[in-house]
Amino acid sequence: MAVTLTSWVSFLELKLPKTLIDDVSENEVKLYLAIMLYKERKISISQAAKLAGVALSDFIYELGKHKASFTNITEEELEEELRRIK
Repeated sequence: MAVTLTSWVSFLELKLPKTLIDDVSENEVKLYLAIMLYKERKISISQAAKLAGVALSDFIYELGKHKASFTNITEEELEEELRRIK
């Protein structure tokens, strides 16, 4: 299975056990990788959607299905924002 990310790296090869490849599609691997990188704040939401190969609205939907916040804001950041607007 190979994933090409045009503007990030020219080529990434991922070797997975055959049993996993039979159960997980390339699109699922890209989606899970995008979700993980987004949750870890390594990439933006638009970059994550592009990596997953889906529209931004579809990626936000997938985040919800996987119990991940689309805002990607920590509790401390939210509290700070709320203090600023009071």
